[in-house]
Amino acid sequence: MHSLVLGVRGETTVTSERSIDLYTQKEPFSGRGTGEPSDAFAPQELVTLYANVTYNLYPEQNTRVAFQIRGPPNPIWNFSIVESSQTNANGIAQTSFRIPWPDENAETQVFGTWTAVATTGIAEQTVIDMLTFRVGWIVRLLSVETIDVNNMSRTRFSQGERVCFNLTVENIAMTDKVATLVVYAYDNSSVSLGQLLVEHVRISPGVNVFFIGDLLIPTWACLGVSSVVVNACTELPSADGIPWCPQVSTTFLITKLIVHDVAVVSVAPSGTEVFPYDVVYITVIVRNEGDQAETFNVTTYYDETVIDTQMVADLPSGVETTLMFAWSTCVPVGNYTISAVASAVPEEVNIENNKFVDGIVWVKSWTLPAVWEIPRWLLALLFLLVLFICVAVIIFALLWECERKKKGRRNRQPTHPEVKPCKKVGFKKSKTCGVCGKEFPGAYTFCPYCFTFHGKDYE
Repeated sequence: MHSLVLGVRGETTVTSERSIDLYTQKEPFSGRGTGEPSDAFAPQELVTLYANVTYNLYPEQNTRVAFQIRGPPNPIWNFSIVESSQTNANGIAQTSFRIPWPDENAETQVFGTWTAVATTGIAEQTVIDMLTFRVGWIVRLLSVETIDVNNMSRTRFSQGERVCFNLTVENIAMTDKVATLVVYAYDNSSVSLGQLLVEHVRISPGVNVFFIGDLLIPTWACLGVSSVVVNACTELPSADGIPWCPQVSTTFLITKLIVHDVAVVSVAPSGTEVFPYDVVYITVIVRNEGDQAETFNVTTYYDETVIDTQMVADLPSGVETTLMFAWSTCVPVGNYTISAVASAVPEEVNIENNKFVDGIVWVKSWTLPAVWEIPRWLLALLFLLVLFICVAVIIFALLWECERKKKGRRNRQPTHPEVKPCKKVGFKKSKTCGVCGKEFPGAYTFCPYCFTFHGKDYE
């Protein structure tokens, strides 16, 4: 590659006929080309520098090339390396060194932008090329943040809740890298709460944020401050993977399990058989079965149609309240199912008890009830009974009348006046009434007892 004309090191210039190109082994971003940067290197990674020397586009053989490498400026120690090498038959000189890693304050001394310079003389002219490269963790975990399932940042979770994580990762390379991310959590007594594993995550250059979830906090987890540790590896250790960078960690607080639960425990209509346009009063009992006061709505239905909705405000834990709903049965005749539903409160898990179905309310028509038909056998029995009673009454009346007459005869005493002998010849002294059977004076034409006519008074 031809070098441009540059003012370097005082009066030294680089012409287009004399060229040196400094680059590294990091293809495809090795720094080929005048002044081009190279891809990044990790701590303790081997760096190989190549200097391609040409004159009028032909390789310069057996030419000495000087290399100087300088680390990032820092207040502890500034690394500086000077090497030299001779070009081969292809006009390429090379040197290698490994990125240092001191025992103390290594990141301060090593991490940052490194500069490499290669110089040589061609036909009594000095040519030079320079490149830069970055040294650091190629894939670096910047931070881990605890969040809830709605991606809201939180540092306080209760037993039985689910905790998720936002993981911020930086890739300082110029190409995508692949990492396996492992999230491990343990409670205040160092008991494992679980592990989340995300394999073969592609990380693009720059800063990336990954949502990782979710981890269930057991109900038996120890209360207090818990820890989260995150590692990024090339592969799992069991597959010969190594860490990309140091792990990161954070803490969150585990508190007592807080239950949010409201329930409908009873639905009772005032009647189950009604007529159109009647009013049915529906009594609904709801209870807060959670640990905190709750505000929610209660809606009653006939079948799938809403009757009414009422709000229950700040119902304390463990307390019941009674609601009254009025349903005007302006509906067609038929059967209707009555139910009540309590709206779910935030973080409520058990919603099966939020609905209660009472049963059926029958809306009847206004038609008169059918006349009861008397069975024929009953009519026959009644007729025979009436006939028997009538015969019995007649027989009783006859027997009573006969007994009365007999008693009358036994008790009858003659009371008529003494009959004097008739002076006229031909008159009977007495007569016997053919009707009542009593005797009366023969001079009478009519019976003085029953006034029955008896003809002439004389013979």
